[in-house]
Amino acid sequence: MLDARDADSTESLTSRPVVLDLQTRDFVVDGARHLAAIAMNANLLGSPCWLRCSDGILATISRKTHGREMLMLRGVTHLRPSQRIPDTSLVLSDVEPGDAHAIWMRLGCDIELDYPVMPYPMLPATIGQYPPSNLAGLRANRDRIRLLFAGNQKPSYGQGKIGRQFNICDRIEVLAAIRESFESRIVSSLAGADQNSIALLDSRESCIEASDWLPTLSTANFFLCCPGSSQPTCHHLVEAMSVGTIPLLEYGDRVTPQLVDGETAITFRGAKGLVEAVERITEMSADDIATMSQNVTRFFDHHLCQRRFLKGLRDGVIAATEQRISLPFHHENLYASSQLAPLAARQAA
Repeated sequence: MLDARDADSTESLTSRPVVLDLQTRDFVVDGARHLAAIAMNANLLGSPCWLRCSDGILATISRKTHGREMLMLRGVTHLRPSQRIPDTSLVLSDVEPGDAHAIWMRLGCDIELDYPVMPYPMLPATIGQYPPSNLAGLRANRDRIRLLFAGNQKPSYGQGKIGRQFNICDRIEVLAAIRESFESRIVSSLAGADQNSIALLDSRESCIEASDWLPTLSTANFFLCCPGSSQPTCHHLVEAMSVGTIPLLEYGDRVTPQLVDGETAITFRGAKGLVEAVERITEMSADDIATMSQNVTRFFDHHLCQRRFLKGLRDGVIAATEQRISLPFHHENLYASSQLAPLAARQAA
């Protein structure tokens, strides 16, 4: 990361700067994943990323896994709160700004259809490995097994929080239903799997390197999009769709616009509905799967590619209504009247 006095050394990043103007620690959630993804995508778009915040917030970011990744990026520069932001910048703020040109990023709100919705990001390591321009070869892969899940299966993903908050099956319940109903088809490794296999890979036993993650996803027709630990939306949904792997999920309504069953996803309700959905995809023809896969990649390109969204904001193609955008990605609505702490308290936290 560069200090502000070294900002001239980012001249090779010649596009309009992206400024993250932070007054709170709201965006350090998920290891500062959202900040890192924005900075990485700005970098890949040719825009320097300037981080304006207090030294205390900067220190907190530096202690987060993805925050450290962000601060090591070329073109990321720290500005102190008193330093002026160039008028030509795209300014993204974590609070409602007084500046008429800044855009308020409402992290954790419910889906707000009146405002642009920033797509949920890929993991920063994945963004660094495979920008969208390199996805064509993975999308063209047709030697695929039927269904894949790859991720953490630790018990904390099954403590009932997801069911109570969102009325859907949690990750452990989803995996248990699959194992109970399709035991003979389940494999724990892709080695030797065939076109009818259901691969359930546990990252605790065999961690997939970032460089292999999207290629692994592209080995399946469908990806079992189990929920995260405290919210439905998870990065593997976006990553799977980027390579044309069709999501099988219970929370298609948490995507904007909503995923459509049989067109851009296979959706289900409850454990019984999940079993029926797996039986359904087992019977699908190769032509129907290929059509859905093409639908899925188009949906990703138009609605889930965070780089495209950021470029649209930067270049004025996407209009931020009332200078705000929605990031509806957490287990509660941070902007509900019962949840919204006074700004002073959030700044001090």
